[in-house]
Amino acid sequence: MELEEEIRRDIDHIASLRSIVEKTTTHLSFTAGRNPSKNEKAFENVMIQISEEEASLAEKQKQLVECKMEVENLINCLPKQEHRELLRYKYLEGLEMSEIRDAMLLAKSTGYDLLSNAMASAEQYVQFIKN
Repeated sequence: MELEEEIRRDIDHIASLRSIVEKTTTHLSFTAGRNPSKNEKAFENVMIQISEEEASLAEKQKQLVECKMEVENLINCLPKQEHRELLRYKYLEGLEMSEIRDAMLLAKSTGYDLLSNAMASAEQYVQFIKN
């Protein structure tokens, strides 16, 4: 999912900001008394940025959980067990089709046909709910 990738990038960015903070903290201890206001301001700015990034990350994680819950609710409403199973593997667990075929003991062509049918079933259900 696109949101999952965005969350991974945010986590990496926060880790890099934390690394800057560690370097700044070390630098502050070595430069105490030279120009502390400039160093303290840099430290403060990075800490603010980390706080903002963490708040943004928490919101994205909340959105991802809500989105996955909606997908799971939709999947649970489908009539065929094999459709539900395939869509759970694909959209909730993030498996590739080859992994799904292995888990469900499907032939290559059967896996794609089943996915197509499962998606059609999900689309029909969504259209039914809208009307």
